Amino acid sequence: MMTETVLSRSLRLVFSGGIAVGLGLAALPAVAQTASQDNSMQRVEITGSSIKRVAAETALPVTILRREDIERTGATSAQDLVNLIPGNFGGNVASNNVGASGVPSTANLRALGARYTLVLLNGRRVANYAVGNNPVDLNSIPLSAIERIEVLRDGASAVYGADAIAGVINFILKKDYKGMEVSAYKTHVDQGGGNTTSFNLTGGFGDIATDRFNVLFSANHEENDKLQASDRSFSTTSVRPDLGINKSSPRNGVPNLKFTDSQGNNYVGVNPYRYNGCKNDEFSLVVISEKGCGTDYVKYIDLVPEAKHDNIVTRAVFKVNEGLELFAEAAYTRDKMIAAASPAPYTNQMKYPTNGRFYPKTIKLPKGLKLPAGYKMPNGTVTTAESVLAADMDVTPTSELEGTWRTVAGGGRNDLTKTENTRIVVGAKGTMAGWDYETALTYGKNEVEIQFGPGKFSYAKLEPLVKKGEINVFGTQDEASKAALLGSQLSGFENGGVSISKELDFKMSKELFNLPAGAVGFSVGTSYRKEKLTQESSDVLKNGDEVGGAGEVPGVSGDRKVFGLFSEVVVPVVKGLELSGAARYDKYKNGFGTAFDNLSPKLSFTYRPTSVIMARGSVARGFRAPTLVDNLNPKALNNTSSNFSDPVRCPKGQEVDSINKVGDRQDECNVQLTTQNSGNPDLKPEKSKQYTLGLVFQPTSTISGSIDYWNVKIDKSINAMSENTVFGDPVANLSQFYRYDPAIEKKYEEDKELALANNLPPPPVPVGGIKLPYAANANKDFPLAYVALPRVNTGKFYAAGVDLNLNYRQKMGDMGTLGANFDSTYYSKHGYQYAGSPEVSDLGNYKDFGPTPRFRHMLSLNYGIGQWSASVTHNYTKGYWDFTDPAEIGPEYPELRKVGAYSTFDATLGWKPMKNVSMTFGIKNIADEDPPSSRNAANFQVGYDPTFTNPLGRTFYARLNYKFL
Repeated sequence: MMTETVLSRSLRLVFSGGIAVGLGLAALPAVAQTASQDNSMQRVEITGSSIKRVAAETALPVTILRREDIERTGATSAQDLVNLIPGNFGGNVASNNVGASGVPSTANLRALGARYTLVLLNGRRVANYAVGNNPVDLNSIPLSAIERIEVLRDGASAVYGADAIAGVINFILKKDYKGMEVSAYKTHVDQGGGNTTSFNLTGGFGDIATDRFNVLFSANHEENDKLQASDRSFSTTSVRPDLGINKSSPRNGVPNLKFTDSQGNNYVGVNPYRYNGCKNDEFSLVVISEKGCGTDYVKYIDLVPEAKHDNIVTRAVFKVNEGLELFAEAAYTRDKMIAAASPAPYTNQMKYPTNGRFYPKTIKLPKGLKLPAGYKMPNGTVTTAESVLAADMDVTPTSELEGTWRTVAGGGRNDLTKTENTRIVVGAKGTMAGWDYETALTYGKNEVEIQFGPGKFSYAKLEPLVKKGEINVFGTQDEASKAALLGSQLSGFENGGVSISKELDFKMSKELFNLPAGAVGFSVGTSYRKEKLTQESSDVLKNGDEVGGAGEVPGVSGDRKVFGLFSEVVVPVVKGLELSGAARYDKYKNGFGTAFDNLSPKLSFTYRPTSVIMARGSVARGFRAPTLVDNLNPKALNNTSSNFSDPVRCPKGQEVDSINKVGDRQDECNVQLTTQNSGNPDLKPEKSKQYTLGLVFQPTSTISGSIDYWNVKIDKSINAMSENTVFGDPVANLSQFYRYDPAIEKKYEEDKELALANNLPPPPVPVGGIKLPYAANANKDFPLAYVALPRVNTGKFYAAGVDLNLNYRQKMGDMGTLGANFDSTYYSKHGYQYAGSPEVSDLGNYKDFGPTPRFRHMLSLNYGIGQWSASVTHNYTKGYWDFTDPAEIGPEYPELRKVGAYSTFDATLGWKPMKNVSMTFGIKNIADEDPPSSRNAANFQVGYDPTFTNPLGRTFYARLNYKFL
């Protein structure tokens, strides 16, 4: 086995993620496991080195999760495991794909945003997710082949460069494995739905010490069943009077109609089923106003999508001689996901002709409908003042029928997402002329392809059928109309992307000379990386032709080159006191003509006044580079994530009087409104300042722990302007509202049709129309064209808190071994600030980027005796103040509402009846606790927050492992 000098082992702690101060989750500390009788901190061998070092003596706060700890949690994916870490909160999960395809699972240390957490595999970068503007997809990590995980809870830009502001999660593959084993895993969800099945094969041969080589291979297959919203009582409807919300959509299988009757009366937003309380199970209609119905779209959606995961991993090491090892790694992962959302809603105004074969003879007006002065009754009488209809009344429509329709008969929308991740590493490490060195070439490729699934329709195909009256937009389809509808479905390629990263790195380290307190060490390293991103959209998406789609989805293509140079020095000043300094210089050259550079320094110390306690701390600067999507994403129309009402034309959901009646041309109340999003090639890097200060202690041979205060500030943060902020204060953000004049737009449409009919060039696009709207406009007669939400270096994020880890392990002779671990994060402050605005605290409050709970912990008790082992774990997240829509505040919707704490208990029982056979039985969420209710509107799911909680409920699972002898 190769050896490391004192210097190289210090640097290795930084390069590889370090050694645990306390093993998070259910792990037991290495310090406590082998503590000597004099209660001093035991010196143990550092992974990959024959030099021994105190396990907790690094200046960096690091948590290690070993293989046995991972299996004890029952997690089968990196996403599930990372979400259990108290210092991680709010990353994307599989559930976020419902209604928004191509969303990766992400880590989010310090709840600052996934983009500030760097994810590594064996200490090296992984290609970013290829769709959207996302970091590494945790599903690209082959958890079944992972030996341990090291979580650095501190910034590390001085070592890794960009992105490592909130921390680093380093997944480390199994090494030097010999033999073969198979395992199977199966869950049973008590309430049904969402079950998981997985199978794994792992093998290896060769011994580094005797054969001079080792080869590892691992293959895993996992299947996740879908969980539908209708399977859980807390999420089965969008109408929640207990929360004061009605999130149903005004876009229905039977539209809220705009028409003129035989008496010349005009109507907007009248639903033919409103008279009977919108009772129509086929279309899941619910009441939203005195004249209109909405679609309870939740009836159609998933809570957790169906998915399949496969991965194959190989690793080979060849020991050439005592001073040189060659290594190679290859990993391939493939994920397939089917995400089901509600049937496609028309966002364009539908027009149905008077000669259509489904045109209704009469439309029943509901009792209670307000009739304006001058309204002409069927008997010819005219009202002299505004009145209320005393009974249901039939009227005869004579005009085209307009409204926003939903393709209910076509079924829910499905996106079929396939993600493939390929990674190849070849390298060498060894010693030369007294230097320890390591170098490698890494190739990473993430490829995402999204296919149109069932229930996806094209406006170009469907609109002509509706305009000809061949589709029934008023009720059940007949055989011919349903065939026509289904014939308008989309199929094939929807959109996708390829993200490629190629990197060459080299580093070396050496002890330069000795001081009275020890050796002074030095290291230097360099890296060169090429990144390329290509995102492609089908013509359907480029042109915004998908019914119910996200608007225009343009392609993005770009590349960059990144050169890095880094160094570190370790100086033992006096006995017990060690200082470290590190710095990294990065130079970015973008393929679209811009360039920038950055220097990231870091200073840290450790001080050991006695053998049982150590103080440590660090101060650093970091940065995050704008992504290629941040820079290059072209202007494109999209939708808000949540439902909003136009603050000028429909304040608090109430229509205003206007010469252009609200809802006449488009939905404007309690609906996803149109936005315009765009990148910015002139964005600057985000900058961070951070520091930590902590203690590591082991007062007895059975007790150890650590406590660390941390503080992070991020300036020049890159964000699209927040929809919550813009709609929360439309007066202050008036400049983001763009409106158009319907008269100008109508004339343009007429001129365009006339030109088309006469084979003439189209007329020029007019200022004041929907394509060139008026900016900063609050005219109540002008509907919204869009709300501009561009990306800008807009402000800052900040966070601070305390991590506490306590460990206990007691051997009790023939009575077995008892252990306990408490891992927690307490936030003392957390929030953000936009340029020119005051700071906003989201500590315990749901704000623009979601909530940050003040406290999270995981408490585990473990016991083992002979062939048996058992554990009980408590997972706890403190509650917070719920999301508040200022426009909805009223008697049924209080300004302040508390989301309860999320508290679950898990248990495991392990049995090893034979040397080569082991079994684990477990229960997650023993008490079958539902997620706490929430009125947040950031996701398609309603009634709880799918990003922060798990809707499965009590889940039984079993794992069987067999090793071939």
